[in-house]
Amino acid sequence: MTPSPTLFERLHRMRLIGLVLAGVGGALCVYGWITLPERFYSAWLTAWFYWLGMALGCLVMAMLHGMAGGAWGRAIRRVIEAGYQTLPLLALLFIPLWLGAGRIYEWADPEALRQHETLARKAGYLNVGSFQMRAIIYFVIWMAITWVLDRSSPNDEPRLESPRSQRLQRRSGLCFIAYGVTMTLAAVDWVMSLEPEWYSTMYSLIHMAGQAVSGLSLALVVVVALAEFEPWSRIVTPVRLNDLGNLLLAAVMFWAYCSFFQFLVIWLGNLPEENVWYVHRSRAGWQYLAMSLAGLHFAAPFLLLLSRHLKRQANDIYRIALLLLVMRYADLYWLIVPGFERGESGVRGLTFHWLDLAGLGAIGGAWLAVFCWRLSARVRFPMYDPELTEAVDE
Repeated sequence: MTPSPTLFERLHRMRLIGLVLAGVGGALCVYGWITLPERFYSAWLTAWFYWLGMALGCLVMAMLHGMAGGAWGRAIRRVIEAGYQTLPLLALLFIPLWLGAGRIYEWADPEALRQHETLARKAGYLNVGSFQMRAIIYFVIWMAITWVLDRSSPNDEPRLESPRSQRLQRRSGLCFIAYGVTMTLAAVDWVMSLEPEWYSTMYSLIHMAGQAVSGLSLALVVVVALAEFEPWSRIVTPVRLNDLGNLLLAAVMFWAYCSFFQFLVIWLGNLPEENVWYVHRSRAGWQYLAMSLAGLHFAAPFLLLLSRHLKRQANDIYRIALLLLVMRYADLYWLIVPGFERGESGVRGLTFHWLDLAGLGAIGGAWLAVFCWRLSARVRFPMYDPELTEAVDE
């Protein structure tokens, strides 16, 4: 399918917008790092983890489609490929956190280890050197997965189509296992260890479910926004939108299931070292953010996505996906920011600092520029793909 020339112009404009946002946001973040270092690290980690979730969510969707197949994946395949190809950029943007671990995490403070026996017992795993080495390993594995998926992705050569599809199915399952293991450890290292005395066995699964919501919501927003251009004008059909809406509904339900049962188990167990995590997030205004997550991250999308009619309407599914992208940041803000307050009086009240917006703009602008660049390079659909033919025919 020949891409529309106007499509490349649109992507080029979006790249320029992204670069401007990255420049302005980056300058503000440098100022914030100098004057308000604690608030900078809080804002940078939240924004960085949000955009990492977008890239890894695209990776999850690519592996899921590789294992299960289906015409639904062809409508978003090039979008999610461009999404996970932003991982090298995110590895680069992790450097402030990699170097600043001693200023972010309590377990990196030698004085805290001497005062807290619990932290001292975890020092064999939670130490700066191991933290930095594991981060390198995670990114190496994730980028190796992207290389494997790219090598197996359908292309325009008919004689290679069948072997590539078979390789994609075989390798996606192994890659998914590698992703699950590394993301489990990464969520512990980068987020859960902000409060190192607390733990949950479902915590990493909540992040993985959220990443699936992020990746699929991003893909829906992009394909609907580009549906007026070739080749998406021929493949973004009501049937395909319905399929993607069903998958988004499943992802939202899975996120809600994991989040609720973590809360249920911890709250019913009523152990002080566990339920204090929820206590900190249920006062001083944070309870309102939690209620908004219950209503706008689960209840409203769940009820709307039950409607077959809404899922087939491009504008409606676009708005639902956009809402979920906003709520994904709200969810990470609720999970991460209270962990930066370790005072005896608990966490500070819910506030939104200008550095939070600067971090989102800096990382998001750079991410958008790279995403549009990679999408421009991969916009052509594999014309010999039988699943693509099926999707167009419907």
